[in-house]
Amino acid sequence: MSKKILSDLGKILEKKNLKESDKISTLKVYDSIIILQIINLAKINYKKEVDGLKLAEAKTIADIIKLLD
Repeated sequence: MSKKILSDLGKILEKKNLKESDKISTLKVYDSIIILQIINLAKINYKKEVDGLKLAEAKTIADIIKLLD
């Protein structure tokens, strides 16, 4: 399932070839709007409730995947 999540995150973050090891600090855009889009993705596609603070504290893409998986 992490490949599907990775693909969905790539679309939100507008980055091709997104890897789990990518650091969030290196992304061009990672702001409150992106966090809201990820929360919405989690709720609609994965039926998960994700805390925005935990998303804000994530250091890598793998950290976000763990929250969604």
